[in-house]
Amino acid sequence: MNKTLKFLGSDAGFGRENNSAYIEIENKLILIDCGFTVFEKVIDNFNLNSYDDIEIIITHLHNDHAGSLSQIILYAYSICNKKVRVISGCEHIDEYLSFCGTPKDAYELVTETDNITMIKTEHTPYLDAYGFQMLINGKNIIYTGDTNTFNPFLPYINEADELYIDVSKSGGVHIKIEDIYEKLKQIKSNGTDIYLMHIDDKKYVADYINGEFELA
Repeated sequence: MNKTLKFLGSDAGFGRENNSAYIEIENKLILIDCGFTVFEKVIDNFNLNSYDDIEIIITHLHNDHAGSLSQIILYAYSICNKKVRVISGCEHIDEYLSFCGTPKDAYELVTETDNITMIKTEHTPYLDAYGFQMLINGKNIIYTGDTNTFNPFLPYINEADELYIDVSKSGGVHIKIEDIYEKLKQIKSNGTDIYLMHIDDKKYVADYINGEFELA
């Protein structure tokens, strides 16, 4: 399988490489989540001056998904003279960026674009969380973000070319691999490529799926 999204990291919240993906298209960089380990990876891997547009999708405000957001915006604005577009449905994201000392002139905040639709899901009771549908490069992509349920994504899945899904060994605020395995097999049999991400125990999950799906 040749996945559309590339990953800077795919660890769960206490891992060393925060779950974060990206795609480069037509002089645009789209970054998906930017936890506290991501700023250094962005600086090391991308020349932000080379892009006409920089977009960052934020699924929720846990530190392993938004911990570098302000830093990347400030770097793009102060060093590269670029205004970042932040795409998110999170209720308090403007307030969050204000607390981090991020000037409003440094970013534009939108809840969707022509090709990105946010999908509200459930993760923890302490904050709102989203996945999204992305239509890009002729592909229909579903990305769950952190979620403890697959139900909000069911209306979108039949037409999906690629599914990026949060799975775990332990369950709780994430989807337990045992609980979703048979459903994922069914989705794959209908032609959707499946990539597992935000994994708390990669060896356990890899052994359990036995090559059926790809780890992001």
